[in-house]
Amino acid sequence: MPTLRYKVVPVFVLLLFLFLGQLPMAYSQLKPDSVTVSGRIKNLTIQLYRQSPNVTISRNNILQASRELARPAPLEPDGSFKVTLPLVYPYEELYFNFGQISTAFLASTGTIEIALDADSLFLSEAPFRFSGTNAQVNNQLTRYKAFEFKNKPKIDGRQLARKLEGRSAEDSRKILTNEFIATYEKYRETHDILPLLDQYIKSGVKYEVAAFLYDKASAEQDTRLETNVPITNLRSGNDLFLTVQRATALERFSLYATSRIADQEGRGIPVGTFAMLIDRYIRDLSETERARIDELKNGRTGANRDMPMLQRILQRHQDTLAKLLVYETRMSHYRKVVDSTGLDYLKANFVAMNLPTIELKNQELLYQHIMPQVGDPRYRLSLEELYRLEVKDSATINAVAAKFSKQINQPVEVLSGVSLLRSSRYGKELIEQFQGQAQGRLMYVLAWSPDVEASRQELQAARALQERLGSRDILFVYVGTSEASMELWRESVAKNKAKGLHVFVETDQFDSLIALLRSETVPAAGLLGRDGKFIKRDAPLPSKPEEVLKLLREK
Repeated sequence: MPTLRYKVVPVFVLLLFLFLGQLPMAYSQLKPDSVTVSGRIKNLTIQLYRQSPNVTISRNNILQASRELARPAPLEPDGSFKVTLPLVYPYEELYFNFGQISTAFLASTGTIEIALDADSLFLSEAPFRFSGTNAQVNNQLTRYKAFEFKNKPKIDGRQLARKLEGRSAEDSRKILTNEFIATYEKYRETHDILPLLDQYIKSGVKYEVAAFLYDKASAEQDTRLETNVPITNLRSGNDLFLTVQRATALERFSLYATSRIADQEGRGIPVGTFAMLIDRYIRDLSETERARIDELKNGRTGANRDMPMLQRILQRHQDTLAKLLVYETRMSHYRKVVDSTGLDYLKANFVAMNLPTIELKNQELLYQHIMPQVGDPRYRLSLEELYRLEVKDSATINAVAAKFSKQINQPVEVLSGVSLLRSSRYGKELIEQFQGQAQGRLMYVLAWSPDVEASRQELQAARALQERLGSRDILFVYVGTSEASMELWRESVAKNKAKGLHVFVETDQFDSLIALLRSETVPAAGLLGRDGKFIKRDAPLPSKPEEVLKLLREK
């Protein structure tokens, strides 16, 4: 099961490096803007409302390309809706979703209104009508997206990569740009394009090209890429747009940079940096330890006699120091392969990617340590947004922890409709334990892990599915494990608040369940009857709600 695991660097290798200090940067005063999105779905039927009682407006964060930040807007009886979202960049690509209907639109500070008619949702190529901020651009964008859907050819990545073989960096960019912009240029032949829309589309193409080149370079281990597609090209000062292509390109840059330092695995950080971490975060040092740490942090060369002391401190405070050591080690390696602009992004991205996989106490520690080192004000705003989302449920997390900690085989209701169980059972006995809690209901079982992004997304989707079905005739059983800690699992459940039975198991117990589900991947799901026998192994996942509902109707 793929997880991000922290690896503690052996202390003895720290002496191999010279001291490299880092000075915190001043906090930026840039404040986020906001956009209000409102509108109405005319002729909304009861059937459509039952299928989708909300519309959803979502946007990206530049530090987490794989995650959409969604805001649901409940539909009023007349089909109207309204929601306000923050904006970090002057122009951001937003997405409107209602049932199976969706569209992208360009948002900036102000109010955007979206009108659509339920009678023509599946009949018109462009059923959306925009007014308010960027109205002309968004109406033209809607028409262009309909044209693109019908006329854009499928791109063969392998064939395109072959076209680039032996080409210079400049030629490669030209070939890719011509390929990705061809449909837009065809549209321009018969349409006058608004200047803002032209900038927006060309910005997306630029980042699409960059993402392709970074993927190609990572696959080929091309060490020349930092001169071919430097990070500064992905962050030009006049680029005011945040699109999914931009976030994806920067994510690919991060993966490429990480591949470049793969041969540094196991090498440590300067001993002075380690001493600075101890001085800043560890309070229970003896007088002798404190005196020696003061010498080391001020540049005194380490000696072999310091090794036992540093190892003891690390062992006493591994939970605190391990995360910081991983960060400092990673950055010391990145400095050798990227410029300061790229390093600034990698610092913020490190926090963003690790926040969901660590416990609340360590989220605060990592955020407070790294945030002052991030210089770009928009990266700072993006990181603050993600951090606030992670810790906003801290009161609920602490309340759940007070009710449930070490109980074995004893379900505890920690929130209304939310029960936690730490099981000691395996395989069929585990299923029998679920059946005892189901009390004659069907059981939909989701096997997941908070360590993996795909699992976390399925847990969110499961909550939405459970809310549609209720708990009268079916029990949702969420079976989780974590290589990090049970605490991380418990906190993830507290944040999600999905109603049903949440079960924590160790990895070997989890493997026994996966075998019963006959799945080769995690997350995995299964549907069981009222008698506890499987109706469907390797069942559809919650992210495909219509398939799950179809299965339930059939059975």
